[in-house]
Amino acid sequence: MDKQIEEYVNELPAIDANIALNGKLELNNRDCYIQLVDTFNHKCYALSQADVYHAYQVVRKHGIPDENIVVMHYDDIAYHKQNPTPGVVINRVNGTDVYKTPNEVPKHYTGDEVTPENFLGALKGDVELEKQGKKVIKSGPNDRIFVYLEDHGAEEVVLFPHDVLHSLELNAVLKKMHMDNKFSQLVFYLNACEAGSMFEKLLPGDINVYAVTATKPGETGWYAEKEWGTYKTWLATYFTIVWLDDCEISDLTKELLSTQYEYIKEHNNLTMEGELVFQHAQQYGDLSIAAKQHVSDYLDDAEQISRYVTELEGLLSRRKLMDKQIEEYVNELPAIDANIALNGKLELNNRDCYQKLVDTFNQKCYTLSQNTYALNKLKIFVNICEQMRDSSDADIAVNRLIQHCNRNAKPIERIV
Repeated sequence: MDKQIEEYVNELPAIDANIALNGKLELNNRDCYIQLVDTFNHKCYALSQADVYHAYQVVRKHGIPDENIVVMHYDDIAYHKQNPTPGVVINRVNGTDVYKTPNEVPKHYTGDEVTPENFLGALKGDVELEKQGKKVIKSGPNDRIFVYLEDHGAEEVVLFPHDVLHSLELNAVLKKMHMDNKFSQLVFYLNACEAGSMFEKLLPGDINVYAVTATKPGETGWYAEKEWGTYKTWLATYFTIVWLDDCEISDLTKELLSTQYEYIKEHNNLTMEGELVFQHAQQYGDLSIAAKQHVSDYLDDAEQISRYVTELEGLLSRRKLMDKQIEEYVNELPAIDANIALNGKLELNNRDCYQKLVDTFNQKCYTLSQNTYALNKLKIFVNICEQMRDSSDADIAVNRLIQHCNRNAKPIERIV
């Protein structure tokens, strides 16, 4: 390959071959670069799943449900002929299976479906992709999105099995998603060589996107956890080991994203041939997200579940209060059978009385459009009105309802 590329460069007119082969010029002519990279990938040479599997197990452990997760992986290592433990994938030396334990990794996109087009389509919730039966992120303006992408990389590209994702394509989709109100905030962790080049000078700071990369532009990424006994391969990458380990040992409800970033920066290194070698993690975009939001806002549902439980308890309490108030009102009414009023199923005929009670309840007690649970109580007004003997009885019932609600109900409180 070295020989072929050198021959190709020496055949080009009007360029300095030495600079082309050995120089380190800054990339500005992206149109030319994209065309050459795509041609090289398609016509010349087609350029870590265990990390992805481990990441999936971690977010599931923290309570993120499967319906909120989209996983893309080539899926060729679990049962590869060179895997000494078929069906098992480990991410650490002597580690446990991350392919099926404790949750089987979904196969939303596998094999030839793992493309930059499908990645970006799934991210932005592409309707045509969804029509094909593929899972996409159906997000809105109140949603937070976490993206973790890992593969090989070079200047402003991340490699997919048979194609490349260009920085301009990625950032264009993030900008469009922001314009289309597809998220409130989006956090992107990217693990690849030269990962910083995907965002540096390209990701705006005002579109509610915060990105963390394993490496800075022009920097090589490092593998970690070499296992040369049974598996005879590298098992993981340092960046991913660091942020996943931090997620497993930290209280994510208290740890800010900025704190995790500092942890990654400090530990994103290894000792090679007796010398400490660093990958320099970088951050881009809206840094205020990292300073204000916790890791749990993206990787942990515990806080959200707790909030829902609290909301449900309050809802049930308010419904119980309404039940009590209406029962007290019915028991105060003269000349009716309270049991029939509360539990009967009488046919509605006395519509004048019924309309007065419903309007009074809606205006003086609980606004029905904001308290739909109260709709279940309107049958009680039917049962009351059908026991009335004359219009004066209905007027008494209306006045008693106004008095009762003035004492007890809060018209603006929502019961649902």
